[in-house]
Amino acid sequence: MAKLGPYNYPDIRFGDAVEIAGRILSKFKGVVSVKGLAWELGMAEGSGTLFAKVAALRDFGFVEGRGELRITPLAQRVLHPSSTEDGQGARGEAFQRVELLRQLYVRFEGEVPDDMSLLVGLEELTKASRDEIVRRAPLIQKHLTDAVRVLGRMKLASKPEHSASPQNVPAGRQRAVTAAPADAIELSAGGRTLSVPLSAEYIDVAIGLLTTLKTELAESDDDFDDDPASVVTAADIEYGTTDQLDV
Repeated sequence: MAKLGPYNYPDIRFGDAVEIAGRILSKFKGVVSVKGLAWELGMAEGSGTLFAKVAALRDFGFVEGRGELRITPLAQRVLHPSSTEDGQGARGEAFQRVELLRQLYVRFEGEVPDDMSLLVGLEELTKASRDEIVRRAPLIQKHLTDAVRVLGRMKLASKPEHSASPQNVPAGRQRAVTAAPADAIELSAGGRTLSVPLSAEYIDVAIGLLTTLKTELAESDDDFDDDPASVVTAADIEYGTTDQLDV
């Protein structure tokens, strides 16, 4: 079971969970033992990978039971909806069952944030260590992307006082520090936006973002650092090659 701070979240993508639920429904008439599912998936009954897949099915609300897994009405609606609207609604319900994704969706107003904004948002929400956040952020971002595709972009009456979500910034100001309230830090640079409370910790976050952007600009001018491995990029985070991101 994947977990970050106090929040559980699926260890496999939504599409993979739907596919496994479909196999249980079609091949086993909706009821299968854990051992039977292990055989079907070609896994050892006590393997951690099998446990993670079963936990993900539960996280999305697709199965119930312990030794014997039963397909839920929600999973049946996802697999065989009575209408397009019913199928869309069922998928939305499945994502909203995952509390971490629900809170991130609300926090970023139904949009997928950039890498830095997501890292800051996860740190504020989960209080987990930064090493752990960096390690788990790629899959969480994929989950959030899937959720946004299903739920659509959310329109809120008012925005949070402090938001780490990307903002629409005119092209001519993408490398300028915007005016900020007295109790906040608002930074827009290189197409990335940071809006957080004013504190010593988040001053370090802003400095870290600007330092990363400075390095990326130097790279774009073919002025590479002597140690390229020290440069943290979005690709490093996506493929899990970064052991630690010191924001």
